[in-house]
Amino acid sequence: MYLFNEQENEIKNLIKKFVLENIEPNANERINSRIFPKDILYELGRLGYYGMIINEEYDGINMDAVSCMLVINEISKSDPSIGHILAGLNFGVCFPVQLFGTQQQKNDYLVSSMKKFKIGVLAFNEPDGAGMGQINTIAEEDGDYFIINGVKSMITNASIADYGLIFAKTRDKVTGNERYNIFIIDIKDNNAISLGKEEETMGLQSLKIADIHLSNVRAHKSCILGSDGDGFKIILKSMELMRIANSAVALGIAQRAYDETVNYTKIRKIDALPMIELQNVQFKLADIRTELAVMELSTFYTAQLFDQNPGNVKYYSSISKYFVTEKAKEICDKCLQLFGGYGYIRGYIIERLYRDIRIMTILGGTSEALQSFIAYGITQEDL
Repeated sequence: MYLFNEQENEIKNLIKKFVLENIEPNANERINSRIFPKDILYELGRLGYYGMIINEEYDGINMDAVSCMLVINEISKSDPSIGHILAGLNFGVCFPVQLFGTQQQKNDYLVSSMKKFKIGVLAFNEPDGAGMGQINTIAEEDGDYFIINGVKSMITNASIADYGLIFAKTRDKVTGNERYNIFIIDIKDNNAISLGKEEETMGLQSLKIADIHLSNVRAHKSCILGSDGDGFKIILKSMELMRIANSAVALGIAQRAYDETVNYTKIRKIDALPMIELQNVQFKLADIRTELAVMELSTFYTAQLFDQNPGNVKYYSSISKYFVTEKAKEICDKCLQLFGGYGYIRGYIIERLYRDIRIMTILGGTSEALQSFIAYGITQEDL
């Protein structure tokens, strides 16, 4: 439905080839066995995909947002865990460092991510939730340093992270006013940081998810990303791309579910007829195909808006994320239904996709939170 240009189609073909050769072989068995795709990620890093949106000055490959989402989408058709990992590294970590970081921070963290394939994480969520009122990680000023204490909860890539963007609340010693900052902190080999157990998730089973415990972490003021008090602004900016990426991942899952279902209905027979020849099945597949076309248009049009740099992409990325993830969840349910009892059996790809899609209406902003944000926008004059 979305019309890609020649360069974008070349990128799509390149990443398709990579997926077929490197990710798809034994993907279902690897994912269901919770095997972390270390070698695949290393190869993606070697090819430059850790820095898709990063300038060539820092050894990135400087893709536009549409091309980035094409990569995330194609990978997610095979293994959405890898798509999510790549999205988090690019848009949750490297993009805000490039946009808000000092020259020294860019040299230290962007170049190391590109050249040494170091992994960074965005640590925002806390045990009580992801709202501003639930932030209990505190950074207390101590001369030229901050002393940080708190827990960051369910952080993707935590157990393999080299460094993290830690969101914390600071208080002015004189006025008592609170402000929010992001600190770039080395995680690996940091004695003041410990990790919780790796969580076993329902879906996206290639992910390494754990809590990050910060106990008197000493961070110099030079570790602050952006200006003092910019923390929330940085989160909102990174969310613009992350929510489009959430759409791209969910779209990939739904597209694969549809492809698996079409193939299944061609070989599965009812009363000697392939299921796909039954009008009821055809109509259901037609509905899904139509929904996928609109979902693709929503995802890549929003990415195009980001490339054109309008003033309020976060509003439209929220609309896209809400619409695409909810529709993708419905599509996976419809597809599993067409598989009948076989769709409920572990080992069938559709069963795994059904589990994978469930988190997509939760992470990156729940559907309920997005509904509230979208509704608030309706009351404003300028969307």
